[in-house]
Amino acid sequence: MKKLTGFILAASLVLLTGCTAVDESPRAAVTEVSPDNAEEEAFVSPVYDRLSPEEKELYDRVKEAVLDFDEFVKFDPPVPRETVRKIYRLVYSQERNYFWLSNIFYAPDSEVSMLRLNYLYEQEDAELKRAELDFAASTILGGIPEGASDFEKVVYFHDKIVTGCKFSTAEQHVNSAYGVLVTGYGQCEGYAAALALLCDKAGIPNYIVCGTNAEGSTHAWNKIRLEGEWYNADCTWDDPILTRNAPDFIRHDYLMVKDSEIEGKTHFTDELYYGYTVCAETKYNYFSGTGLMFESAEEGVENIISQVKEKGLAGEREVEIRFSDENAFYAAMARLFDSGEMKDIIEDTNEKYGTKIRSAYKHNNEDLRIVHISLIYEGDEE
Repeated sequence: MKKLTGFILAASLVLLTGCTAVDESPRAAVTEVSPDNAEEEAFVSPVYDRLSPEEKELYDRVKEAVLDFDEFVKFDPPVPRETVRKIYRLVYSQERNYFWLSNIFYAPDSEVSMLRLNYLYEQEDAELKRAELDFAASTILGGIPEGASDFEKVVYFHDKIVTGCKFSTAEQHVNSAYGVLVTGYGQCEGYAAALALLCDKAGIPNYIVCGTNAEGSTHAWNKIRLEGEWYNADCTWDDPILTRNAPDFIRHDYLMVKDSEIEGKTHFTDELYYGYTVCAETKYNYFSGTGLMFESAEEGVENIISQVKEKGLAGEREVEIRFSDENAFYAAMARLFDSGEMKDIIEDTNEKYGTKIRSAYKHNNEDLRIVHISLIYEGDEE
């Protein structure tokens, strides 16, 4: 029987130019071891719905001007600068199809009679890029499994984004869906815009939320509505930067989570601009919706054994479960990693089924009680 190797890695949050991703560093413990419901058709974004009638009129005017590539928007009578700033910021963050709008807002006077719009591209170039984006999005939508529910579509979109994009602050277009879906590079704004765009095209109610992380750096994520209930989704934090070569690595820690699990802890909504939509349900949390949420350590460990066999036979890598109970999570952790049962599971699987699993990495999320294991096969690069 071959000896299984092991060494210590780590996963921690890293501050990257106003947006956050997950990095592996030597600080934390990671060890190698069409809508379902017709009511959605009339969806109006809560961001827009919260605006006053006057603000909605301004929003519509700015939105139309951006669509037409107008250089200026005139206001008569003049509008307070903070009101114009709010509307500009909301149009920039919510109208993900208009990715050519710059985030630069400049209005020196306290009352604004004329707003200059700043664009990232000339109109002809933007139209070409929009065609590329539409093609990329249509290709993804064309791959939706037949008969998929809205929940399954969201999971599919999330996985396509996470596996098809690399987190970057240095590449071009990283703040837009174009960057994520066409060039394959993005940061938080781009990840959120890409997921929102795909949900829009699939008729799934959603909007983008902007705020900060625990370190005070700006961040963006999504809120998505399924069967009338809202959930948080953060593709950026599910696409960590790894120190090892793992192009197929994917996790679902922050896919369809409720507010109490992130709000005021890791994610802080800018309520002045985006309000607060309550996300309190767990039915369509990724782990609940896929049958990977467990109440007891015994049930969870048994599922991991089953997944290691299934993934090992298929040559796949990622095994993940979640516990609804904190005590069960720590009991399973003790069994799998402190007592070495994970090593025994891999050895037993190799012996019984002829799989060639060499070892495994763990990427556990204690805050959310998630056990995530990446299988490493013989012949894999270190």
